Amino acid sequence: MKKFWAFLVVGLLIGSAAWAAVDVQISAIVASRLSVGITDSTWDLTIDNTGAEVTQDSIDNLTVISSKKNYTVSFSSSDNGNLKMTVSGIVYLIPYEIKVDTEGWAGVQTNNLDTYKQLTEAKTIVFIKRTPAVGKVFPIGIQIPAYSEEIYEDGTYTATLTIGITAP
Repeated sequence: MKKFWAFLVVGLLIGSAAWAAVDVQISAIVASRLSVGITDSTWDLTIDNTGAEVTQDSIDNLTVISSKKNYTVSFSSSDNGNLKMTVSGIVYLIPYEIKVDTEGWAGVQTNNLDTYKQLTEAKTIVFIKRTPAVGKVFPIGIQIPAYSEEIYEDGTYTATLTIGITAP
């Protein structure tokens, strides 16, 4: 009796069904993400004009997002890393320095702003790893070095800091 049922099942499978297969190719285009951002677009400093250094180690946060490896974040400054004020045709300058703390993330190859540096030329941070989807956040610090020569002309000084990102 067992043989009968086995023959019946095999016979039904062979005789009643036709098999076909279709291959489907799946393709996904992944969007490129490459951006830098900061929290505040204006940084306010108070210089008491005593000659003492002014330091704010965490004036803002830099958020970096990249879907690529081996990208570079660059920092450049108007007026070569000086705050500037012009009064009656006379230009007054106050040097400032920037630092970006990337310590603690293994995705950094080179950080030319790991200590406070004046942006007399563009400075870069070279990254070797993609970031998490929400990005990586790094504290930005600013410093006005101590000075002992003449005190600064009082008034409002300004500068523009430009932060860019590029990838091959």
